[in-house]
Amino acid sequence: MRRREALATGGGLLAGVSAGCLESLRREDAWRELVVDPPDGVYVPSHADEMLSYGTTTAAGREISIGATRPHSFWTVTDEELSRSDVRSRHALHLMVDVRDGETGTVVPAPVTTTLRRGSDGERVDRRDLWPMLSQRMGVHYGDNVPIEDGGTYTVTVRVGPTSADVNTTETPAGKLAEPTTVGLEFEYEPAAIEGLERRLIDEDEDRGDPAALEPMGCCGDGRDEPAFDGPDAVRIGSGTTGDVVFVAALFGGADRSGRESPVLAVALLTPHNRYPLPFAAVSADVFRENDRIATGSPRETIDPRHGHRYGTRVEPDVLERGDELAISLDTPPQVARHEGYETAFLEGETTLSLAKREA
Repeated sequence: MRRREALATGGGLLAGVSAGCLESLRREDAWRELVVDPPDGVYVPSHADEMLSYGTTTAAGREISIGATRPHSFWTVTDEELSRSDVRSRHALHLMVDVRDGETGTVVPAPVTTTLRRGSDGERVDRRDLWPMLSQRMGVHYGDNVPIEDGGTYTVTVRVGPTSADVNTTETPAGKLAEPTTVGLEFEYEPAAIEGLERRLIDEDEDRGDPAALEPMGCCGDGRDEPAFDGPDAVRIGSGTTGDVVFVAALFGGADRSGRESPVLAVALLTPHNRYPLPFAAVSADVFRENDRIATGSPRETIDPRHGHRYGTRVEPDVLERGDELAISLDTPPQVARHEGYETAFLEGETTLSLAKREA
C-alpha cells in the first residue's frame, strides 16, 4: 500500500523488516483458524465470511454477478494435485464472479478474465484469469485474491469466453453461450467495508471439522443447480456416492442429427449436502452384462435449458437392457479451486448402478 511505501522510504532496513513481519502476521492470521488435520471429504469449515455485492448484469444469454469478500486462502487443483494459495499482504479483497445461463440459472463453465481500472484516470491496476472455484456457501463461481492500493471508484471488465461445455443449441439463450461476451461494472472499493464484513467463527460444538457442509448463501442460482433428471423424456437410472462425489444417472430420449433414435446417457456429478454441480471434470462410463463389458463411452460436459449441467453421451437404443450394470468413473477430478471444507473431496470416485430401474 502507499502508506507502507512511505514508511519504506523513511525507515530503510526497519521498514523492510516490518513489511516482512506484516506479511508473516497476515499469513498466520489467515491460517490459524483453519481446521487442523481435516477429514478426507466434505467437512464444516472453521469460519464463514459475509459477502459484498458489486452488481449484476446480463449479456449474451448470461447472468453475470460480481462480488467481494475478505481475502482468504484456497486450494487449486491441477490434475489430482492440490496446491495451497496463501493470502499475501498486497491482497485487498477476494473478487468473485458468478456466471449462469440467464434463462435457467445453470452454471456456465467458461474461461473468465477480469481487468480492473481506476475510475479517476482509467489506469489499469490488475488483470487476471480467475480460478474456477467451489465454496460451500456460494457454490460454483470464479475468483481470486486481488490487490488494490486505494479506496475509490473502479471499473471491472469481465470477459467470459465461449463455454468449454457442449451446448444444446436448440434453444437460443443456450446457443449464445458458445460465443464470448464482455461486460463492465463500476463499483466503489472501500477498505473499511471489506474489513468490516462479518466473519463468523464456527466452534467444534457447531460441527466444525465434521462431515457436513454450511448452508448456501441463497445469493447465486436460487437453488437451481441440481439438474432436472425427470420429465416425459427421462428415465432415471439411479445414484451412488463415492469420494464424496454424488453420481446421478438417467437416460433421455432423443434423436441424432440424422433423425435416428439415439438416447442420451446423462450423468450429473454433485456435491453432497448442497448438491452443487462439479464442472471441469472427465468421466467415463462402461456397461457390463454378466461381467462382460459390452459398451464404453466418455460422457462430455454439457449444459442445456432442459436438463442443466451434466455429462452426456449418445448410446445405441438396443445396447442397454434391464439387469445391465453401469459403471461410472471419475477419470479427472473437477479442475476447480476449493475453499476450505472442500479441498480434500472430489479427487476420485467410481460407482456402479443397475439398469433395472429403466422400467416405467
